[in-house]
Amino acid sequence: MMKLKLITTKVTALSIAAILAVTGLTACGSKTTSESSSQKEASVDSENNTIKFAIQPGTIRTAIVILANELGYYKEEGVNVEFPETQDGTATLTAISSGKSDVDVLGTGVVPDLTFIANGSDLVIFGGTAAEGGAIISKPEDVDKFKDLKNYEGIKAAMVRGDSAWVVTRAKLLEEGVDVDSIQLVEVDSQANVAQAVAKGEAEVGFLPIEFANSYADIGIEQVYQVGELSPLYVCCRQVTSKKKLEEKHDAFVKFTKANLRAWEYYSDEANQDDIVKKLADFSGQDEDYVRNYLFVNRTVLTLDPNKQGIETYYQSLKDSGFFEDDTKVDIDDHIDTEIYKTALDELIKENPDDAFYQEQLTTFNEYNK
Repeated sequence: MMKLKLITTKVTALSIAAILAVTGLTACGSKTTSESSSQKEASVDSENNTIKFAIQPGTIRTAIVILANELGYYKEEGVNVEFPETQDGTATLTAISSGKSDVDVLGTGVVPDLTFIANGSDLVIFGGTAAEGGAIISKPEDVDKFKDLKNYEGIKAAMVRGDSAWVVTRAKLLEEGVDVDSIQLVEVDSQANVAQAVAKGEAEVGFLPIEFANSYADIGIEQVYQVGELSPLYVCCRQVTSKKKLEEKHDAFVKFTKANLRAWEYYSDEANQDDIVKKLADFSGQDEDYVRNYLFVNRTVLTLDPNKQGIETYYQSLKDSGFFEDDTKVDIDDHIDTEIYKTALDELIKENPDDAFYQEQLTTFNEYNK
């Protein structure tokens, strides 16, 4: 198990494959399912009115998009949405950025997105899939100790490279005056090995996605923090496309986002939980208990808001940590689009002026997208 000082290796597009592999972010194969007909427009089947959303078999991380499909909202909004299965995230992000891909959108982790952008890709982040979603773990006897961030100085921390919970926690530690350069990283190749490293005393804390954090009690591991407690609504997973696709399919992207916003509202109603679990289990092939636990117990925060400020902060944290090449001079704002989401939200508010959910999302949008 290799021990490293705090993120000293520069990341290029060539090394992003490892990040995508260990975070379960994969992309495009050839098998496709689709919703195809329109109740609104005769042109629904046209190429520019079709969104091809790459999805990993078995995943429910993009739950809102899946739910919008299962509820028939894409049909109702008059947009065709297809789901090509995904296997190779690096290849798919490369293809999307070229503007020549058969895939339009990948819902993936923000680290791969920003890494491609830092290396000159033409990718654009236009919405979210999830926020927060990370956790810090330790042995039970150390939980109280590591509730105090001052105690992280000089420790060993286990993680899979590029873990978003670590990036966010690192920024918080800097705010608290902790010498982050004194922290040694123990990089491993799987979430299970993060837990094992902590259990065996090879690291004092570990960083994991929240869905894994409470899965290792049997080996003597407990959760210290959900990282969202330290940094509420930090960006986790985003929806990304190319500038070319966004321009060519602008109206389709607005319809797509409107349908997703409607599905998000459906998801937010506790009365719908049983129906949501069944639909997501049927779509993904996952066990209903797993789906319920992932979505409603040990869960990330599902969100569609682009969160421009959160992306800017995350990108700067990666730069400050030495994650990118020293000469990276990308203006990240050129790769964030908030107009699609805002247009879709405004249309829904116009159609549903008394809907409290959409008004709440407008307030959030105005706060996080200045």
